[in-house]
Amino acid sequence: MSERAGSLPAAYWELTKPRLSFLSVLTSLAGYFCSAPAQPTDARVLVSLALGTALAAGGCGAVNMWWESDADAKMERTRNRPIPAGLIRPGAALLFGLLLLVAGVGLVWFGANPLAGVLTAATAFSYLFLYTPLKTLTSWCTLVGSLPGAIPPIIGTAAKLGAIDRMGWLLFALLFFWQVPHFMALAVMCREDYARGGFKVATVDDPSGRSAATWALAFILPMIVVAGAIATNFFPSWTSPYVWVSFLAGAWFFKLTLEFALPQRRAAAAKPLFIASILYLPVVLLTLTLNRLF
Repeated sequence: MSERAGSLPAAYWELTKPRLSFLSVLTSLAGYFCSAPAQPTDARVLVSLALGTALAAGGCGAVNMWWESDADAKMERTRNRPIPAGLIRPGAALLFGLLLLVAGVGLVWFGANPLAGVLTAATAFSYLFLYTPLKTLTSWCTLVGSLPGAIPPIIGTAAKLGAIDRMGWLLFALLFFWQVPHFMALAVMCREDYARGGFKVATVDDPSGRSAATWALAFILPMIVVAGAIATNFFPSWTSPYVWVSFLAGAWFFKLTLEFALPQRRAAAAKPLFIASILYLPVVLLTLTLNRLF
């Protein structure tokens, strides 16, 4: 194993997929604060939720990198990850991931409540034992993978209430539908890489991208409906900031998805659509959270 000086801590940090882990923490906190905003914040529960979600998500990332290290070595965008780059041994990465995962689930379970802990464990299970192996078997893996990505908001709701309320379920649905156009844009951008890695994403099965565009359109429409349902259920005044921000962000996202659906525009529209999807979620969730709290 070749280890460059000072690279090992950074390599372990990279194993946790920090950007995805941050998204899990962000969405779990959105679930916590947006559900029953008048209820006092329990600092112990909040810290347990944030830290536990981060550890569990990081653990999933590390185990996933261990599982897919052979495929990562074949792909341009992942060949410099810690395991294929020789910075971390596979066994060490697996142990690191499992320790983080157990610590994260335990922290949410005992620091918040068992329901939140079970949901955290369910996120890890569906990500590692459903989504990860299905990626090499069927393009339906994207739909399955949307499930673990959508659970963190209801972890936050459960941590606060010990149950899942209407807001929690709406946030779950918003994230579930959002992930498909987000990933389909990436699938067009990285089609050749996914093919080299042996992943059966939509653009590998259908290189024209038509299937990916159909999936994106089919899922962005209910996403916009769910965003509207949040507005009508929780913000009766059309002057509420969330109403306008979600409408404008959704219109922008939808416009780019329509461009993505045009065969002659698909390749050029993929990157703007991907960037729009990345920006959409934090903007909408932050506005929603602040509007609910203040």
